[in-house]
Amino acid sequence: MDHISEMRIHRLDPDTLEIAQARLLIERARSSGFSVFCLLSFYVVVLMVSAPLLPVLIWYALGLGSIGLTLLLPTIFQAEGITANNVSTYLNWHTTISCITGAVWGIGAAILTDVKSEISVFTTAVIVLSITLGGISPQSAYRRSYVGLSSFAMLPYATSLLVQAEWPMSAAGAGMFLAYAFFMSASARVEIGTRDMLAIKQNKFLIEELARQHDALKRANEEKTRFLAATSHDLAQPLHAQGFYLAALRERTREPEQVALLTKIEASWRGLGHLLNGLVDVSRLDAGVIVPDLRALNVGILAQRISDEFAAVAAGRNIAIVTEAEPAYTMTDALILTRILRNLISNAVKFTSAGGTVHINVSMRSGDIVIAVEDTGCGIETENLNIIFDEYVQLGNPERDREKGLGLGLSIVRRLVRLLNLKLDLTSTPGQGTRVELRLPKLTSDVALSDEAEAGFTPSVSPIGNLCVLIVDNEDAIRAGMTTVLTSWGCQVFSARSGADLVDILDQAGAMPQVLLVDQRLSGGETGIQVIERLRDEINETVPAILMTGDIDGEEIVHGVNDITLMYKPIEPERLHETLKRVALATTLKR
Repeated sequence: MDHISEMRIHRLDPDTLEIAQARLLIERARSSGFSVFCLLSFYVVVLMVSAPLLPVLIWYALGLGSIGLTLLLPTIFQAEGITANNVSTYLNWHTTISCITGAVWGIGAAILTDVKSEISVFTTAVIVLSITLGGISPQSAYRRSYVGLSSFAMLPYATSLLVQAEWPMSAAGAGMFLAYAFFMSASARVEIGTRDMLAIKQNKFLIEELARQHDALKRANEEKTRFLAATSHDLAQPLHAQGFYLAALRERTREPEQVALLTKIEASWRGLGHLLNGLVDVSRLDAGVIVPDLRALNVGILAQRISDEFAAVAAGRNIAIVTEAEPAYTMTDALILTRILRNLISNAVKFTSAGGTVHINVSMRSGDIVIAVEDTGCGIETENLNIIFDEYVQLGNPERDREKGLGLGLSIVRRLVRLLNLKLDLTSTPGQGTRVELRLPKLTSDVALSDEAEAGFTPSVSPIGNLCVLIVDNEDAIRAGMTTVLTSWGCQVFSARSGADLVDILDQAGAMPQVLLVDQRLSGGETGIQVIERLRDEINETVPAILMTGDIDGEEIVHGVNDITLMYKPIEPERLHETLKRVALATTLKR
């Protein structure tokens, strides 16, 4: 029990304690009654030697009656069980029966005692001490009952000896009072131990129940993750194909009414894609499948580049974007940090009215890099500051307009910030605007950036024109849609259904592919990673690759594979265009 004594025991509240005490008394009732019956029968035989038979038999009958009451009480209450409504009644009756039992033994012993006989005094004293001492353990669950038992057993008997017996026999009465005081003290200590035992038992039950609930939640979360993993790919496939067909259709649509209708269709398609991507992103982050790839990064240039991405949207809404970013290097995951900043800047632009300003600042403070995104928008009420990072929370959008977002952006930001172990602070004044600060550790050592693109190099001409792209996808609709769109961008496109078609495709092409655009799930259990590695082995060159997947564990799939970019379906054509530009740029810089 040493380890238990060192634990911090959380005490039970009075109501819970009384219920636990009552239930423990019920558990002990049968064994306690049997023990008292054995003692009673033994002492009846002993008393027959030193006391008249009739009083002994009467005492025996009364003792059996008290035992019967002790066993009857739990039977009455077990039918409905001990509850908060009846626990006080049970304990009151238990105390009353304990007092009756004590009186039977104490007063009976006093009546049966011959104060002039040493044997008689010794026998009855042992009887009283036996019932009192033996009652400490079973009655310790509820001390009030034990006090009643011992008081009615010892005090009348001790008083009788002091009054009737002569010295030195009267000394037994004084000794009985001393024994009473000792038993009261001992019962108090036993009660404390019993309460601790009940508290430990209750705490153990609560811990086990908490563990069961935790396991149930864990299983539910794993089932949710498996469900999304199984369905995300199938949901993403048709949306993925639709996006490229819509892009191809836009290239061929000229009538204003048709263009307007196509724009509405694209908006609906994009809303479905954002919803699926948001759900998958949250599940991927909760499942822990995203592992940061930490590299040296110029945060100032990254912030400027992302700010430039929103310049056209902001200008269209008559919102000024002002960026002040000094060079600042940190060690982080560029893709994850980009996702965080895009969400923050997108929100700032979304909630700023025409004529307002979004200010982006990258500066050094107390040895850290601080990225601040501040707007002059509507601001956030104080009571809402604690909920805006929860899933599906959209302030000012009760009608759930999908054009205003899905309410997942900031919940994803919170998860990404935790993933990178960064600190994010948000302050807001209703009617004046909101300021979000992201604090990153400064890179203290001199690290040369291996990629000039990270240092801010941008080409004067887009490198995507005449790019030779090899598409591998087992669905004809997706290959056809992507081929149409990529061709309209000026790319030279070849496509294949599987890795088995690659050799023939390369022979027919007469050109070396510069980028591989491969789906992860192919026919016959073949994977995109296998196709990429097979093609690279075939041409003995590490061709840059873009792996498309609808699975939530994409980061695990591409882990350890060089020169591969992961994109989750459904992929917007604009996103693919930007990714192809970055891949082509990186290839150009390496050469």
